[in-house]
Amino acid sequence: MINTMPHWKCNVCGYEIETTDAPDPCPSCGSSSEEFYVKGQHPKDRLDGQSDLLIINGSKHRAHNSAYFASLVAEAAKEKGVSYRVIHLADYKIEPCWCCYSMKEDKCRLPCCNAFDDMHRLHNLILSAKAVVVVSPINWNGMSVTLKQFLDRLTCIENMYLVDGSIPLAGRTVGIVVNGHEDGAYKTAFDIFTVFQNLGFVLAPYGIAYSTHGRQYLPETDHEYFRGDEKTTEFVRNVAHNVIEVSRLDIGSKMEIRPSCE
Repeated sequence: MINTMPHWKCNVCGYEIETTDAPDPCPSCGSSSEEFYVKGQHPKDRLDGQSDLLIINGSKHRAHNSAYFASLVAEAAKEKGVSYRVIHLADYKIEPCWCCYSMKEDKCRLPCCNAFDDMHRLHNLILSAKAVVVVSPINWNGMSVTLKQFLDRLTCIENMYLVDGSIPLAGRTVGIVVNGHEDGAYKTAFDIFTVFQNLGFVLAPYGIAYSTHGRQYLPETDHEYFRGDEKTTEFVRNVAHNVIEVSRLDIGSKMEIRPSCE
């Protein structure tokens, strides 16, 4: 008899099982059933075309807290009539930076020397966007390793000034949304912003929003708390509004921007 049950795979830990419905929670990592997909039908976001606003979910989870906040940014963008795209970094193969710069200055450049993962396609997305909103969880008082690896791989864009004098992203706008169970929100936000500042991005006024639930509560209650927190919802939407409004000023074309660091 042929087995016709779906073969499910967890997008977070890779756990696989053949059963009628996706398990909830995942027996391996505890993720919800929303993190599962039928093997061979991976829900990667489309990376073709261009969008004015790029919304980056830097979490290992594509259906948890950071994804929820990314959806709030998307809702605000839709209401303002801006083209947008949400990408979940966990869906893509992003290898560690090869540190080509340490070998030879002009080896770190566009296109990236590593053409064997998905990062070159993500480079194209960020280069075409007028603005970016990054959403990150707090892991050990910092960003997720998923997001850190992505940001490391933007070095080849930053380094183009040393290669040919160009500053491809200068004057673009960035906003940052951070969420977590306990401490580290502003450290995480400014760790992220440091990278974008060195790429020439401008932080929108009131361009950072964050929410933490508190160590006195169980982490499994965070998701419900975030969804019910009207003030944080307002602040996240305000970040999206401010990022979009600043991006419409088109600062990069109206001022001469000179880099001060590499």
